[in-house]
Amino acid sequence: MLKHYFAQFFRNLKRNKLFSLINILGLSAGICTSLLIYLYVDYHTSFDQFHDNGKNIYRVNQTFIWSDQVDEQFGSTGPGVMFAMSEALPEVKRATRLLKLNEYLVTYKNELGQQVSFMEPNVLAADSNFLDMFSFELLKGNIKDLLTNPKHIVLTETASQKYFGQQDPINKILTVEYAGKNHTYQVAGIMADIPDNSHLTFDMLMPMNSIPRVKAANWSWVWTGFVTFVELFPNSDIDQVKEKLKDVPRQYAEQTLQQVMNMSYEDYLNEGKQWNLYIQPLSDIHMNTNVINRINQPISASIVYAYGLSAAFIILLSCINFTNLTTTQHLKRAKSTGIKKILGSTRWQLSLGYMIESLIYCTISSLIGIVALWYILPLFSQLTGAPLTYVGLLDSKIFGLLIALVLGMTLIAGGYPALFLSAFKPLDAMKGKVKTGKESASLRNGLIIIQFTVSIILISSTLIAFKQLAYTQSKDVGFDKKNLLSVSHLEWLEPAQRESLTHEFSQILGVKATSICTSIPPNLWAGDQFEPVNAPIKSTPLNYTTADENYLPTLGLRLKYGRNFSKEFPDDVHSVIVNEEAIRIIGWDLDENVLGKKIAFGNDHNQFKIIGVVENFHFWDLWSSMDSFALFHLNSGMFDSGRNFAALSLHPNESKETSALLDQLIIKWKTFVPDRPFEYQFVDEAFAASFQEQQNFLKVLSLFSSLAILIACLGLIGIIIYAIEQRTKEIGIRKIVGASTWQLALLLSKQHAQLILASIILSIPLTIYMMQQWLQDFEYRTEISASVFMISGLAILGLTLSISAYHSVKAAMANPVDVLRDE
Repeated sequence: MLKHYFAQFFRNLKRNKLFSLINILGLSAGICTSLLIYLYVDYHTSFDQFHDNGKNIYRVNQTFIWSDQVDEQFGSTGPGVMFAMSEALPEVKRATRLLKLNEYLVTYKNELGQQVSFMEPNVLAADSNFLDMFSFELLKGNIKDLLTNPKHIVLTETASQKYFGQQDPINKILTVEYAGKNHTYQVAGIMADIPDNSHLTFDMLMPMNSIPRVKAANWSWVWTGFVTFVELFPNSDIDQVKEKLKDVPRQYAEQTLQQVMNMSYEDYLNEGKQWNLYIQPLSDIHMNTNVINRINQPISASIVYAYGLSAAFIILLSCINFTNLTTTQHLKRAKSTGIKKILGSTRWQLSLGYMIESLIYCTISSLIGIVALWYILPLFSQLTGAPLTYVGLLDSKIFGLLIALVLGMTLIAGGYPALFLSAFKPLDAMKGKVKTGKESASLRNGLIIIQFTVSIILISSTLIAFKQLAYTQSKDVGFDKKNLLSVSHLEWLEPAQRESLTHEFSQILGVKATSICTSIPPNLWAGDQFEPVNAPIKSTPLNYTTADENYLPTLGLRLKYGRNFSKEFPDDVHSVIVNEEAIRIIGWDLDENVLGKKIAFGNDHNQFKIIGVVENFHFWDLWSSMDSFALFHLNSGMFDSGRNFAALSLHPNESKETSALLDQLIIKWKTFVPDRPFEYQFVDEAFAASFQEQQNFLKVLSLFSSLAILIACLGLIGIIIYAIEQRTKEIGIRKIVGASTWQLALLLSKQHAQLILASIILSIPLTIYMMQQWLQDFEYRTEISASVFMISGLAILGLTLSISAYHSVKAAMANPVDVLRDE
């Protein structure tokens, strides 16, 4: 029996090579796309799932206290929050903290005096119980005392090989330079490389008690550099924990408020501010963009789900194609179906034959799809930024998905043709007088509308995404980011040498201005609470940096009132320049009268006089709104992070000239710091990097849109041929009575144009809804204009009419005698 079905399949395959090829290619594309997206979605949804106690681990988040403009939670807390959680909540089994450290210079000198040095940007400090809570694999060392000795350090396997090669690293000494001093650490443990699907990543792990400042500040709630985790006892009531959290800040943050801000918790609330704690499940961190992360940035869940939805669309289009293209062949096979019925074949047997034929199509397509996946996977991985590997293809879930896809596509794609082609009356089929009926026509038209609705949604979404990213990247950030260069690690030099180096930089042709500072947008990380003197509010959060008098002209910041720092005014070390938003938040009138007012900082209430107000500018990425900002003088004593930068404003250059300029900068650098690497970053590239995920999304969406259009057009070819075969005699009669070729082409194309118009109308509200959800991730959003739908709709309509016109003209030019011969 099966041998007969296989023989029938290959016979039909040979007779209808073109349509069989289109069917197989369409189904293969659907299967390959689905497997790709499955690997992608599975990767992102698997984050942090490998920890043994992961389901009981939560990160402690809090209100973003450094801005009244940011609604998101903050994934960082003060060092004292861990102790408060342990004391206030009996449900907490253990609590631990991580501290993201600066980029450190790490050096190993072997027995021969040979030195190996690297800049290490991915170093964390952790409490002693960190490895008890998280199930990272330890290859060497004793887990009990790894993070208790302040002179120990733990490396990943890759980091160990970088410094020691194949030597045993245990007990070897590394020198870590930070805060201008060298500190030695003994390698006490080696961990397996951190899995790709961990949101916690590091190359080196230092004990928290090796950072003296931490112990002295364990009472503080405002040094919000710590990522705090709690592990709850199994079966803890999460709702009760959340309820208890409401009282924790009131009880434990009071000391910080009194000591730092000179106000009570009630005073803080009375100013309209909030300070709440939240717990977030570990598995929720990677795909939740509503929390500002200190360690690694989450991916938007809407992008992951959009990929999944796109894969479902592609599968749907492939199945519709198979249905349409198979149906177009029913006239050629109607007579053979009638003969089989006359010879005794039941409808069930005929349906089974068609279903087996569909199963063979899907099986062959799945094999081709897997082969295609093998070649496409590296490119897709690069395109999405997800480290997808061939190992994922060996997962048993992949085989389960593949079987489900084959069976599902068999039922969807083969079900309708099986029922439709087996339902003909034998005599009508033998005479070639098969009637498809209005229901069949309505179903086919509905499938066409669905196909092109999906295609238009994907095209429109791509255009909107492109428009949004172009809008954000071209948006004025309030300063000249395009020709701004940041040079790192001026802290390696003495203050006088820093000035000498930046002066040497300024003498290079192509450099307009230079400045020494402690941070440059979009990496402005300092913030604290300040007390405006004689203001409506007692305290306000201000983001700030310190810099010399060249900072404003180098960045191109625009003064609205007052003046810049100047060497002619030595007292400027006690002055401050703020932006418009800071004045607004404090509650002062934004005019020249604000000059001379003061803000105080710290227990000793150091007061800084406002000498200038700059226009608002984006000192973070464009995901955030404008916020308050203060600029203190480089010698003010504020913000001693141990980091210094040179900001260089460059003349616009060609890429070759920029490369030559960088070579000259390196030469100057080496004269001052011969044994240290020259590290730099273009500020506009730093801003663009924050949208890399969205750029990848746009590329993949464009790819899916193109694939959808291709599949839809293949389906359109099939349905047009089907429609023409249904109306060949009508075409012949109309031509005999005088209809021209173009009149016939217009007649045949009219129905398809109506279907496309219906698809355009249906796609508009669906696209608007979906893209509005995606645009919610952006602080600054473009408008969804009618032009987007006009462009996508006209493109599809033009393509449809071109295909329809070609085949219609071809049919209309046929000799009417040939098609009416049997009448």
